[in-house]
Amino acid sequence: MTRSSFLLALAGSILALAAPAFAAAVLDACSSRVAAVTGGPLPATSSDVVVIRWLGNANFEFAYRGKVYLFDAYFDRPPRSHDLGFKAADVKKADAIFISHAHFDHISDIGPVARQTGAPVVGAPLSIEVARKLGVPEGQLVVAKGGETMHFGDATVEIALAQHSTIQPGLTDIYQALYTNDSGPYTEEEKKELAAVRARGTFDPKVITEGTLAFALVFPSGFKAVLIGSAGPITPGVRALAEKLGPVDVAIVAYQVHAVADVQIGYTWPFIELFKPKLYLPAHHDANPPAWIDLGLEPLFDRIRTKMPDTAFLAPLYRSPICIAAAGPDKGKVVSVRY
Repeated sequence: MTRSSFLLALAGSILALAAPAFAAAVLDACSSRVAAVTGGPLPATSSDVVVIRWLGNANFEFAYRGKVYLFDAYFDRPPRSHDLGFKAADVKKADAIFISHAHFDHISDIGPVARQTGAPVVGAPLSIEVARKLGVPEGQLVVAKGGETMHFGDATVEIALAQHSTIQPGLTDIYQALYTNDSGPYTEEEKKELAAVRARGTFDPKVITEGTLAFALVFPSGFKAVLIGSAGPITPGVRALAEKLGPVDVAIVAYQVHAVADVQIGYTWPFIELFKPKLYLPAHHDANPPAWIDLGLEPLFDRIRTKMPDTAFLAPLYRSPICIAAAGPDKGKVVSVRY
């Protein structure tokens, strides 16, 4: 049985595959569907288990040794979006926040989230400019242009300048027509709510080549995770990051927008191939009405199973804890998952 097929058999349960790591505090964190950023349980400071939760779109949290690292801040979403189970006002804890780029669906709630947590906010110059306008206190803003190494608690963060993906003209118009056809036109009130959320980001074209960052999170045990919020062409900076890190334990790479699976795989797959992760977790496959629909992950997972059989994959649900060994011979292996 491959690791991928084994992980699929774990769905909906908690199974301890690395029993010594499962102290009581770890069991709490690995059984709770309450996000750490909203006050959920954290792994103990002595634990070598990292708990990852998907918080919708490209939002992820990493909880490790009593700290939580948040990637992106987009929680109060437009009308007809799926319910995350919490709001931006509920986010109270983060030790650092990393912003992929300044499109609204990555940054719209950074103002209240930063003020409520007091966490430093790391982003490209354009992201920091938007964060400042959204009310992030000046002392919490940290500019990164790519190539930096930063330290937050036990985490070392390696940063690379990435490139945002682009889509052909007319694709979002097709999606909007699909939503109208299948679920009815937006009301005037819904249109106002949608416009208000979108206004909290920027559509500046500089986001494509100057405003998108890739982040790698490295723990003292050697655990390595890379997070890429938009799968554009692989840049020299991202390639240098892959060479510096070597194969990673976890890769979280955007799988976005294109409804034809083979087209979207062409954007996402090169990153999986480049970073050679033990575990791949998708991001950005979430519906964002009326801009894009929920994307089916099975074709991508089939590609991984066929081409990289030693790479595991999971499709997380909102707030579901995925617990991974961060040290020892099982480093990078899933020790439990609860849907």
